[in-house]
Amino acid sequence: MDNHFRMAVVAAGSFVVVYVVWLATGLGGHWTTLVVDNLGQWVAPWIATVLCACAARAPTPARTSWTLLAVSSFLWGLGQGMWCYLALVRGTAVPFPSLADVGFLSAIPFACGALLAYPGGLRRATDRVHGVLDGCIIAMSLLFASWATVLGPLYRNHGYGPLAQVISLAYPMSDVILVSLVVILLSRSGVRGRGSLGMVMVGIVALAVSDTAFAYLTEVHQYSGGNVLDAGWVTGYLLIGLGAWWSLGYPAVVPEVVEASTVSRVAPYLPVLVVLAATSVQLLRNRVIGTVSWYLALALALLVLGREGLRLGDRARPVVHRRTTPHGTTGDDPVSHVGSEELLAGDSR
Repeated sequence: MDNHFRMAVVAAGSFVVVYVVWLATGLGGHWTTLVVDNLGQWVAPWIATVLCACAARAPTPARTSWTLLAVSSFLWGLGQGMWCYLALVRGTAVPFPSLADVGFLSAIPFACGALLAYPGGLRRATDRVHGVLDGCIIAMSLLFASWATVLGPLYRNHGYGPLAQVISLAYPMSDVILVSLVVILLSRSGVRGRGSLGMVMVGIVALAVSDTAFAYLTEVHQYSGGNVLDAGWVTGYLLIGLGAWWSLGYPAVVPEVVEASTVSRVAPYLPVLVVLAATSVQLLRNRVIGTVSWYLALALALLVLGREGLRLGDRARPVVHRRTTPHGTTGDDPVSHVGSEELLAGDSR
């Protein structure tokens, strides 16, 4: 870790501390706090955009990932720029939804693509599909629980239109998918190159906290500028930028393929068990399960079936073993999973 990076870490940490203290104390009055809040959220993604773009120019296996993160940060910065225009220049309350949400939501697919493209254990196409399915299963399970306990009653009580409902659901669901992808990627990747990915992971968690708080406070009509919870967006993008800077000194490498552990295979199904338990309790109490909940349960069942079908198909696919010829060259020796087990058993005898 060079001195320049240490100075960048100190500067980012100091900025976040001052930002949080300013929002918490309301220094200078409400309007000044609102300006600091919005401009801080606008500057942070642009810093991440520049640093990710610099990391994308480096000749490393993670170039595609940093490029997508740069695009994601850029789009989020555009959305925040529109928010600043409405809140600061025009001086009006930002409606929900607004044009700012176009930039915010457009950034999400690029962030997902960046995680899927990161060099690590998810190197094969099937591994990446597994990662997406695992994230969707976890997200759908949490969404089912949230709808049954919090989101559903809020929507029924406040009567939002369909577009606002979809956008409100999109934020927490996409954040859960992003966090799930990071966790799965870390569990299946090697040890080297985790420094930059770890910073990105913490940054995404910080973004998810602010997104969730924003969605909830908006639902109960209590969100206003200058909220301390807005610091998650600033912290998240500064951490993503620091992760990009870190990768310039410690570039990511393509590790050996890490076999999925039993924990990583079982983890996506734990939220499903919670959903089944919650549904059983509701039915035993003779409570009506709404139409949306049934649709979510159906989508969850289809995701689980798709994941299991992909897993079974992957196990049935022949495995290519490398063998050494008498002349020292290597060749491919395709055998099935069963055949490889028998071959190993024969060698042991």
